[in-house]
Amino acid sequence: MPDLSKCVIFFDIGNTLASVRVGPNTNSIELTAFPDVPPVLKELRDNSAQLGIISNRGDIPEQSVNDALERAGLRQFFNPKFIIYGPKDSSLIFEQAATRVRQSIGSDKTPVLMFVGEDATERAFAQAADYLVR
Repeated sequence: MPDLSKCVIFFDIGNTLASVRVGPNTNSIELTAFPDVPPVLKELRDNSAQLGIISNRGDIPEQSVNDALERAGLRQFFNPKFIIYGPKDSSLIFEQAATRVRQSIGSDKTPVLMFVGEDATERAFAQAADYLVR
């Protein structure tokens, strides 16, 4: 495992951080954090890892997803600059996230980028963009 102080670890939301329930209109979303997730996120953050999200919100408004993260007790763990929503159907979103990280922390630093998600195809796209995956 690399030095966590040099890592930016991105997580998918659905079926990775939490179970998701979307209401009949796409403005309604509820997240239930999996029990082991908050302690793991806290430990990562306490060990100086920066945490982010790469997740597809579909038609759900960004603020609705952010509010659901807050209600689930998860938003506090994530750097708002590193919360990125969009389709993970290619390596593009992972490349965009990497660019955002480099712009935020300085291009002279070389962070270790990681992606944690349950979908093997999404992990493969992340890996193609030079992320470590779990």
